[in-house]
Amino acid sequence: MRPPKTIVRSTAIAVGAIYAAILYGSGFRFGPGVKVALAYLPTLLIIGVVAFDLWVWKWPGVIQLAGRPSIGGTWCAVIYPHPDSKIPKDGNRGPIQATVVIEQTYWTMAIRLISGESTSVSTSASIRPDGGSRVQRVLTFTYQNVPKYINRPRSRPHLGTANLSVVGLKPRSLSGSYWTDRLTLGDLNLSLLSRGVDYVATENAPSRTTSETE
Repeated sequence: MRPPKTIVRSTAIAVGAIYAAILYGSGFRFGPGVKVALAYLPTLLIIGVVAFDLWVWKWPGVIQLAGRPSIGGTWCAVIYPHPDSKIPKDGNRGPIQATVVIEQTYWTMAIRLISGESTSVSTSASIRPDGGSRVQRVLTFTYQNVPKYINRPRSRPHLGTANLSVVGLKPRSLSGSYWTDRLTLGDLNLSLLSRGVDYVATENAPSRTTSETE
């Protein structure tokens, strides 16, 4: 799968070339109808690009051509810290219940993990092929974790990275591992709760703020 930025650049170049060819071939002498059409063409193209980024790429048939998994939504997560993690004596050794909210368009992705003790926000995220597989990909994201103040004495803010296996174009479960700069590591399992992103976390489980959307 080609990087999204490569697709954007290629599309922009192609559209620009076509538009220039139309202007050149017409000799810049247009009838009233053609002038109106050309005036609206850039706007229509922009609307088309925005619609594709937000919705069209997930449509049946289109998603197969786009080749980008749709993982946006709210996920129930369970974190399993490894026994070798450098966890303070009074720290949480798991399993830890959390909520993961993934906001995704074709070209962008933002990930939030909320537990009863802290919140993690992604600083970068990408989906790439897993080796030569046609159906399996890897979601990699780096994040910044900010514990609640009450937990700061035993859990300091830190940076981390997670790798999750993504199988299929509309998976309902994700699994993988994580590691952090405070020398902790472990496994992470996600189960899809909703395709909506209007959920917030309670102490141990997600609660819905508005209607669920699948």
